[in-house]
Formats: sequence, structure tokens, C-alpha cells
Amino acid sequence: MAGASILVVEDDSDLGTLILHALSSAGHQCRIAGDTVEALAMVLAGKPALIITDYMMPAGGGSILHKRLRMLVDTRDIPVLFLSSADQNHIMQSVDADRSTYFLAKPYRKDHLLQVVAEILAKSGLS
Repeated sequence: MAGASILVVEDDSDLGTLILHALSSAGHQCRIAGDTVEALAMVLAGKPALIITDYMMPAGGGSILHKRLRMLVDTRDIPVLFLSSADQNHIMQSVDADRSTYFLAKPYRKDHLLQVVAEILAKSGLS
């Protein structure tokens, strides 16, 4: 799937840029937010097909973002992919994971990230 709108939420600007370049090289239209507040504003301004977020960020991080997205009717079905070095089981339990919540452990390979993104978009009917 090429051309999907993806929001990357990452407080490490260097890592965010690497993710952005990987996704852009696969043809996706990407935006980046440095924190939860900026991410929520960007989502409300233009609903992405997928949100890729770090779990551990200041001010509640990915878990707060996920919770807020799931509370709103317009955003509750947006797929969320957590990229994190934190324990997958802990993350999936703490965010009350649903059928649109995914996880990829850091570190990861670029080709694996792109494969997971393609699978999520296909599963969501966006391919």
C-alpha cells in the first residue's frame, strides 16, 4: 500500500526523522508530531490512515494518546502502531488494546517496519 497518510509521534527527533524517511521512501504521506498534544491536534485537523507512536514519551506518552483517540467517535478506529522497547504485554494491557492496536519492538529493521505498516493498512482496508 503506497500513499497512505501516516502520523508519526516520536519525541526523539532523530528517530522520528528516520521513521519518516523510511515511510516516505515507500510512498506514504507522513507528518510528525513530537508529543501527545501536538499529535491530537494534528489528528483532529486531518485524520490519518495510521498513527505510529512511541509508548514512552513525556506527559503520558503513547498510552494517553491511544486513550484519547479511542474516546472520540471520529478517531476510535484509527489503527495505532506502538514502536517501543517497552514490554509488549505491558503496553497492550495498559492501553486496553483493541483490534486496531499493534506493536513493533525497538530496535526494528526498516523492511520489517514497512511490512508491518503494509499489513496494518491492508487489514484496515486501506490497501
